[in-house]
Formats: sequence, C-alpha cells, structure tokens
Amino acid sequence: MLSRGADGRPLLSGEGILLNLPAWPQGAAELTPGTVLKVLVLDTQPRLQLSLVLEKPNKDSGDEAPARAWQLEQAAMPKLAKPLPTAAELAQSWRQALLGRLTQAATQFQQAGGNHLPGALLQQLPELALAGVRQAAGEPPLPLTLPFWLWGGPMLALSVEDALERESEPELDDLDLLLWLMAPGIGAFCLRIRRVAAGVALAFVAEADVCRALRRRLPEIEAAAERGGGKLAACLIGERMPWNGLAISRHGATGLQAQRLSPLLFAVAAEVAGQLLAGDGAAL
Repeated sequence: MLSRGADGRPLLSGEGILLNLPAWPQGAAELTPGTVLKVLVLDTQPRLQLSLVLEKPNKDSGDEAPARAWQLEQAAMPKLAKPLPTAAELAQSWRQALLGRLTQAATQFQQAGGNHLPGALLQQLPELALAGVRQAAGEPPLPLTLPFWLWGGPMLALSVEDALERESEPELDDLDLLLWLMAPGIGAFCLRIRRVAAGVALAFVAEADVCRALRRRLPEIEAAAERGGGKLAACLIGERMPWNGLAISRHGATGLQAQRLSPLLFAVAAEVAGQLLAGDGAAL
C-alpha cells in the first residue's frame, strides 16, 4: 500500500512492514496514496532490492514489466532482517551440520568398498603407516565450510580431531572442535576447544597482531565460555597451536559415534565466536 510520510517521502506498507523510500522510482508513473502495488523482492543481501511491477505502457499487452529497482540499506529496515539465532540454536545447527557431513562421508566410503580397520590396530600403526591409510581412504571430509548463521554472515570453517594427549584423562572420549573465522576488528584466527576434567580449554592461533587483539578481548572470551556452560580451565593465545590432534579421514568417519561430538564444545564455540564477531563487543 502506498502512502506519504510527514516529510513527503513515499511510504510502502504491508503485512506489518513499513518502508520509508528515499524517492519514487525513476520512470514510474505517479500514483495516489492508497494504491495497492505489486513488489518483487530481488535480493536481501547485502542490500535489500525491491522491484516495483507495473503494467507496460502498451495497453494491448497483458505482460508486466518491473520498474527501476529500489536499493535500500538493509540496516535501515530492521523489521526485514532475519532474526539472529540464539547461541544455543547456533551450536545445535553447527553440530548437526558437522554430523551430517561425517555421516555422508562414511556412507560414500562404504559404498566405494572401503574397509574399516579396528581402532586397536590403528593405535599400533606408526604415524607413517597411518598417513598411508588416510591417503588410501581419500581426502578427509573436513573442514566443513558454511555461513556463520547457515543462511548468511561471514564464512566459518569447522572441523574435529582426535586429541593426541589424552592419556591423563582417559574418561574423556570427545573430539576436539576446531573453528576458523575472520572477525571484524580482530582478523582471522583458528580456535581449538577441548574438554578437560576441569571444564573446557581454549587455544587461539593467529598472526601476532590478531593475537594482541584477542588478548584485549580476553575478559569477553572468558565470560562467553562460561555462558556456554563450560568452566574455563585455560585460554591460550599464540602464533602456534599448543595441542596436537589427529584429523578425521573417511575411514575415521565410518567409526565415528555421534556422542563424540560433544554438545558442550559447540555451545562454547557459538558463544565465543558470536562474542568476537560482534564488532561493538555485545554478544549475539
């Protein structure tokens, strides 16, 4: 529905949405307030683009043609922006997406005639032989690259690895969660999250200037980890990864149990990454 605002600019409303247009589309005929319009949504990212559908000047033709599209800043129309998921919803979505990728890889491996080796045998193989097993199994299915909010946002990469220093905590059979992200005002970093007996431990790896930016945000990182439900036992920030892990290959995916993808690690990851992604320091 078309109307006029107090400043004379055209207003477009409908279904509870009110758009204050910067100007009437060039070349479109002047319409009176109250006229019902047909609007086509061309795009939503990074700008909202609307196309006004008008009849062609040729009255003999029943076809319709779009007028010049409006391009409006999406930030100026919060009612049209898709609401961001909570950190808990985000964590669940990431875990399901990663589990789906591993399940798919396992199915493809089995269909290709791959053989599953017992875990005890793999532990006895030297690292060189184990690398050969990975090569024969094909390229690893990870990392999984996807938009941060699944439907949009900066690109995020997720992966899981078996921890190589688990002898002191045999009761913890979780995989480490690795996350790669570029946060505004900080830069690109890799975050490894590991369950430990006292809670969770974080390790950030990045360039020196990014490490300095992360250290300035350390209180926020600690608070975000606590919100994720894990008591923070350690938070290491440096240019080299302090912990080692064993990548999951297609062979490894065939024997992966869903419970090894700890929901706690994803909850902490969503809180911490969301906190760092917020440029003004406010959590999602």
